[in-house]
Order: sequence, then C-alpha cells, then structure tokens
Amino acid sequence: MFFLGLGNMVGSISGAYVIKRLNRFNTMVVGFLVSIVCFIALPHLPSVSAFEGVYFFIFVNMGIAFPLILGMLNSLNPTIRGTISSLANSIMYAATTLGSWFAGFIYANFNGFSAVAIFAAISFAGSLLTFILSGILTTHSKTKKEHAS
Repeated sequence: MFFLGLGNMVGSISGAYVIKRLNRFNTMVVGFLVSIVCFIALPHLPSVSAFEGVYFFIFVNMGIAFPLILGMLNSLNPTIRGTISSLANSIMYAATTLGSWFAGFIYANFNGFSAVAIFAAISFAGSLLTFILSGILTTHSKTKKEHAS
C-alpha cells in the first residue's frame, strides 16, 4: 500500500513536467498504454517485489493522469468547476465499486488474477478510447495553441 501512495505522489509532483515535455494528448495516451501493458504483465511477474514495482509505476502514471483528466473536465465549463469535480469523483467511486465487484466475480469464476488483469487492461483501453473520441484532448490542445499565438 505504501508504494501505491508513493507512486501517486511521485506522479502528482512530476506530472506538470511530463505534460510540458509530451503535451496533454501524448501524456494521456502514453500513460494509459503503459498502464495497460503493466496490467497485462502483472500476473506473470516472478516475485512480490517485482509486482510492487510495477504497481508503483502504474500509480505514477495515474498520479499524472488523474489531475490531467480533472483539469480537462473542469476546463469544459469553468463556472461549474465544483459541480464537475464532485460528479467526476462520485462517478469514479461508483465505477470503482462496480469494477471491484466485477473483478471479484471474474477472479472467482475464471482464470484467477490473469482474468482481472485483462479486465483492468480492457477498462483502461475503453477509458482512453472514450477520451480520444470525445475530442476533449484535441480541443484542449487547439485552444492552448490559439492562446499561445
């Protein structure tokens, strides 16, 4: 648990630098794709310390992505930032509850943790696809370029 919190903290602290270097779109895509690969690799790791290291890396990625996602959502309508943040957090917790239930179900009925890892990878891919198709990543980068001109 310590390494998860530490990874999240490292990601939050280094997120601005990473976003500045890669831009928002690339940061989101690379972070999610790396997390997908990490989740697929988790069941095949040889030791607990390797498992903890990969989970640390996943949480570094999510420490970067979470503020990025909330910032993009809040930029949709700055006058209702509080409402957007509250709804985003409520939906996140509801989805976590539902995802945990479903992960327990597939863990018990399928191939143990391998099935859960595949479920997590598919969920991340679906989230990334939703963000890309929504246009918020490209719209936000265009707006930023227009302001810079």
